[in-house]
Amino acid sequence: MAMVQALASGLLLGGVFGVFSMGFSLAFGVMRIVNFAHGDLVMLGMYTGFFAFTLLGIDPLFFAPASALLIAGLGVLLYKAFYSRFVGRATLQQLLVAIALALILQVLAQIAFSPETRGIQGGWGARYLLVGGLFFSYAQIAAFGFAVASIIVVEALLRRTRWGQSIRAVANDVEAAELVGIDSHKVNVTAFALSTGLAGIAGAVLVTYYPVNPHVGFTLMPIALIATVLGGLGSVLGAFIGGLICGMVQQVTSVLWKPALQDLPLYALLLVFLAIRPYGLMGRKSAH
Repeated sequence: MAMVQALASGLLLGGVFGVFSMGFSLAFGVMRIVNFAHGDLVMLGMYTGFFAFTLLGIDPLFFAPASALLIAGLGVLLYKAFYSRFVGRATLQQLLVAIALALILQVLAQIAFSPETRGIQGGWGARYLLVGGLFFSYAQIAAFGFAVASIIVVEALLRRTRWGQSIRAVANDVEAAELVGIDSHKVNVTAFALSTGLAGIAGAVLVTYYPVNPHVGFTLMPIALIATVLGGLGSVLGAFIGGLICGMVQQVTSVLWKPALQDLPLYALLLVFLAIRPYGLMGRKSAH
């Protein structure tokens, strides 16, 4: 029963992991930007949900769309100020810029919000549902519902809209896309806004049952990277599936081994995929 509980809880948690991993994968797939500050944008999204609840009395789940807009706006500023010059080439300089931004966001969050760990008391996170001997937080169930809705909406946008077709065209061949009249700069800005907006959504729903502090992004960032590699570099759906895998592996490890070592199998899985199948479950061989 404990193993079934771990798998089910891991699936629910993995849904949220999948949402912010989708954003990380989208930035890489379209612009070849490895945004190591993505986890810290999730952290800021968590703070927006936390303060919406504590200061305004708004449930973070209902505040998630506003959090997405706020973090997307910040993402656009970061893109125009720092990332735009590195589009199409994940150079060492770009990686260093992303790491520097992550550290700056952590320090600013520590100054603004204090270094203490905070969590939401009451609300969805304090209510549980018992199903056949298994118990689930209402917050986890609602967060998973947000996650599933997010992947459905994003996949529909990318595959069934003209804007999504433009994104895929720029991701496949930016020069050919520009020859047929697509404004690659505009596409990149909006794609990065969607990427960071997903971080905002994930943060707002995650804070309903996951504590937040200025360094939580450092914990979440490796999960986004691992999920993206497992699912396939540049594959949004693959990143979501990778997030589900990460959540389940974490929870099963905490039951079979030690909670403090729950990320160790994820790193081992990352090494295996990089050695045997570097393009992931749903990626193309050329993507890596």
